[in-house]
This record gives sequence, C-alpha cells and structure tokens, in this order.
Amino acid sequence: MSLLDLVDLYCVHVAASLGYRWQLTVLVRRLPWNVADLTVPKIDAYLTTALQKLAPATVQNHRRMLGTLRKFAIREGLVVDQCTRPIRRVKTPCPNPIAWTQAEIAHLVSVAREMPGRTAYCALSEVLPAYVIVAYTTGLRAGDMLAIRHDQIRGDRLSLVIRKTNTPHVAVLTAQCLAAIRELPRRGGRIFGDLIPERQLSRHFRRLVLRAGMAGSSKFLRRSSATFAELNGIDATGHLGHRTAQMKRHYVDMAIMSQNRRAVPPLELLHHS
Repeated sequence: MSLLDLVDLYCVHVAASLGYRWQLTVLVRRLPWNVADLTVPKIDAYLTTALQKLAPATVQNHRRMLGTLRKFAIREGLVVDQCTRPIRRVKTPCPNPIAWTQAEIAHLVSVAREMPGRTAYCALSEVLPAYVIVAYTTGLRAGDMLAIRHDQIRGDRLSLVIRKTNTPHVAVLTAQCLAAIRELPRRGGRIFGDLIPERQLSRHFRRLVLRAGMAGSSKFLRRSSATFAELNGIDATGHLGHRTAQMKRHYVDMAIMSQNRRAVPPLELLHHS
C-alpha cells in the first residue's frame, strides 16, 4: 500500500477536514515510500535530511504528520515496527510574534474609512473598517471571517465552526462590532464573504496597510487580538479557538505586553462571560 492510499484511509477513518487531508497529501507526495517504510529509523533519516533544506517549523509539522500516519498504520496492522524509541525531536526556535499596537489598530480603522475604490458589491470604505473591527475583536482567521454568516449571530454571540480544526467556537461581539456589521450592505447570508472575495480581500488589505504607512498582513489582526486579550486578562488560547495552551505563544507579542500590561484597546474588546 502506498502512503497516498494510507492517507485516504486515515482521512476517511477520522473524518479529516479538506485542509488537513491536503497537508498530508502534499507531504506524502514528497516521499516515494510504501506503508512498510513508516519506521522510526527511516523517519529519523528523512527528518535529518529535510532540516538541511526546510525550515525547522516545517520539518516539525512533517514529524507530527508522519508520526500520526505511523501510529494509524500500526493500529490497523499495516506495518510492524519493533523500534520502541520515539521519533527524533526537531527543535524549533522560540517564536517572536509581532502584533500591531493599539494606536496602529485605531489608525488602520481610520484609514480604512477613507479607503478609495470598491468591490463589485460595495465600497471598500464600507467593508474594510468593519472587517478590521470584527477581526481584531474576535481574533478569527481570514477564512473564518469570510465564512461567518448573519444567522450565526445570536444577540452578542457569534457561533461558528472553525474551518482549520473543524471545532465549534463562540466569540463575543462588542456593541461596536454589531454596529459595524449592521452598517454593511447585505447581499447574501455571509457577512463579509458575499461582499468581498478572498483574493480581493488579500489585495485590498495589502493596499490598506501600505496606505496607512504600516507593515504587516491580515495575520497581524489575529496576533493583535491575542495580545490585547492577554493584556485584559482573557486567555488568548481560548480566545483564538485553540485547544493547546502553548499555542498562544505563537501569537502574543511580548514586547507590547512588557510595555503596558494594563492597556485597554481603543476598540472594544470582547469580554467572556
């Protein structure tokens, strides 16, 4: 059995998301292996070679996915590996996330309100300020932001399923978020996705950041949200929808945390009840 066949079997067994299936497929296409090759020594050799060409974080992800496939193959009786030691570790540098400061977030919103141009369905000066406010408050990824719907809002709660992990998540919307959403033109069921396509969002957001004289991407909104959640006593892990506590270290800007641990963002930040 090839590794590609094993990936198909595994994804059906665990009902894996399309995104995770694609990650596994991309990895196994790099490896001309069969299922019998999923042994600890061979995986170790691959990781050692991969570290010479790929970033440690990428190789660490490869280690995790190969280990998952190996355990599944052993459990299904498709491979026998007598090696009892674990797969070699892959050390990655400690992340140093960079977020936008409170003043930069407020400046970005003000510039977005004066943004020239339009999509096929609305003016950029309408959709971009609302997008920044909601993304900053909720900490959602761009894909989830484009997927959220009007009917997922109940009062001040936004209930959704995170696309990357296929897990339910509830975000609290502030009065400012709800007002910004109400002011948007309503074309369909999706709040942002029916107003601006994903490719246009990336392009216009880059234009917005450059027009504001700043550096960064839409990912900075998620980092800023996590950082200001921590500043206000809200655990960034739950705020971002992660289940692993250590994940917040990839998002929280410790430089901003050290400058002002009691800062209150100029935009209303959600408060968990």
